[in-house]
Amino acid sequence: MDKKIKILIGIGVILFVCLVTWVIRTTPKAPPPQEKIEPPTVMEYDKNTITEEKNGVKVWEISADKIKMDSVTQMAEFEKVEGKFYQEDGKVLSMTGNSGVYNQQTKDVHVEGDVTVIDGDGAKLTSKNLDWKSEDETITATEDVKIFREDMRAFGDFATSNDGFRHFVMKGRVRILKGVKDDDYAKELEEKKAAAQNSENEKNNSANSAEQNKE
Repeated sequence: MDKKIKILIGIGVILFVCLVTWVIRTTPKAPPPQEKIEPPTVMEYDKNTITEEKNGVKVWEISADKIKMDSVTQMAEFEKVEGKFYQEDGKVLSMTGNSGVYNQQTKDVHVEGDVTVIDGDGAKLTSKNLDWKSEDETITATEDVKIFREDMRAFGDFATSNDGFRHFVMKGRVRILKGVKDDDYAKELEEKKAAAQNSENEKNNSANSAEQNKE
């Protein structure tokens, strides 16, 4: 191989090395992988209300100072609960409690902490816990259960009903008192009845005065 060919080969090798180096240096670097941001699964709502309906009829509604809804577990947590349970006969139970949980899959509700339930007739239930089972539409109260109705008082660890505690089953250290007239709740009911009667009397008197003025 003569000297010219060797020189050409050397130049060719140098050019090839330069070309490779240029390609490596000018090739853009791959962008760093972007961190995948998962959307939040828990949404918080202030002063909101959740309702449940069956066949277009409202079964219950629950309002809370704060509601946390988890889209993955389908569970909602309540703080400072106020609710209403609507009975088939038109009776409405008003309920309050410190906190609660709603299962969106089963439609069940659990409320706890200073639970109080009052119906339109003046009957009252207090307990530490209250559960609503959607499947059979039963309400169950547990722990330190007390039921106040007219002159009857019932105490126990467990009480359940499917008609707004008009009829109920009670278990665990049950004690029932009848003919109670002198406790605070009896006095409260008497005061409410007296106030309602006075209001009715005032309406009747106003109506009678209006009739006499017409004559």
